[in-house]
Amino acid sequence: MSPWLQSFKQTYWGVRAGKLPPICFRWPIYDVWRHFLNAESRRLYSRQRSAMTPRPLESKVIDDLRQFGIATVALDDLLDEPKFRAIQSWGDRLLETQDVVARVAAIHAGKRPERVKANKYYIVRPLGDIPVFDLRDAVVQASLCDPILRIVTGYLGLFSRLVSMDVWYNLATGGPSQNSQRWHRDPDDRRIVKTFLYLHDVNDQQGPFSFIPGTHHPGPFEHKISQLNYPDDNAVEERFPKGSQKVCIGKAGTLIFCDTTGFHKGGQVFDGTRFVFNAVYESSASEALWHGIRHYYLTGARDDVKSMAARYAIGLVDDEGPKQPAVRFA
Repeated sequence: MSPWLQSFKQTYWGVRAGKLPPICFRWPIYDVWRHFLNAESRRLYSRQRSAMTPRPLESKVIDDLRQFGIATVALDDLLDEPKFRAIQSWGDRLLETQDVVARVAAIHAGKRPERVKANKYYIVRPLGDIPVFDLRDAVVQASLCDPILRIVTGYLGLFSRLVSMDVWYNLATGGPSQNSQRWHRDPDDRRIVKTFLYLHDVNDQQGPFSFIPGTHHPGPFEHKISQLNYPDDNAVEERFPKGSQKVCIGKAGTLIFCDTTGFHKGGQVFDGTRFVFNAVYESSASEALWHGIRHYYLTGARDDVKSMAARYAIGLVDDEGPKQPAVRFA
């Protein structure tokens, strides 16, 4: 079978399965698709505009995201009641499980797992490659809480989807930087909000998240490096020396908001470990959603999710009212 015919057949069956062909995610076609695919999320956001009006601290985070592409805040400063201690205790219990202890010991002994997600052998994922979260988990409640969703929707200008949640335990392994330890940007959507919650303190030797302000879409330096998602590191360093980079050293409980369409990196640990929770918010036109990529599952009572923004984020509501839950539910 010719490559052209094989590509046509894959595209045909992908469309039959509800997946858009790859060409739909290339500029400028994607901008047209994105406008129509997000019509529903814009309408819902408009209807809920008063409920989604940000508070002063939330407005500052949104302003920083627009100007720089990144903002940091203490999680508990955002919330109506403190949740970080409960989240940290939940994370520490994950690290104490026999499986995680064994995997950490094996990597420290120089062994490399044969099958790891995205070839990132230096990351131990306590919940597995496709984690399962419970809606009652404090970390899930925080990810779906009104303050965080007011920031995300205020920045995106529409209701968003919570497309990914994960827990990472980065280990020091030596060697050159690789994969997401190198400067890169995420191409999944025109705007992306990723949050990184430090579950333990992170110093300059523990793989802090780093970002080049203004390189997000449509920041002032969006096209000042390269059109590549993974450009040569030297090209990045020459254009943006260390003084112009933001290195997010922080205490446990630090929450980073970042539009990762800008250049960023992190996780290369030289001494100690890095323990972080990551959540990703994108529009309904996200390439990952339309390709049916599953990053996590949820369990628990769906009726406990009350706000419209939270229900939309996990696929429980659309413009016509309640609907079947998204495939991310276990």
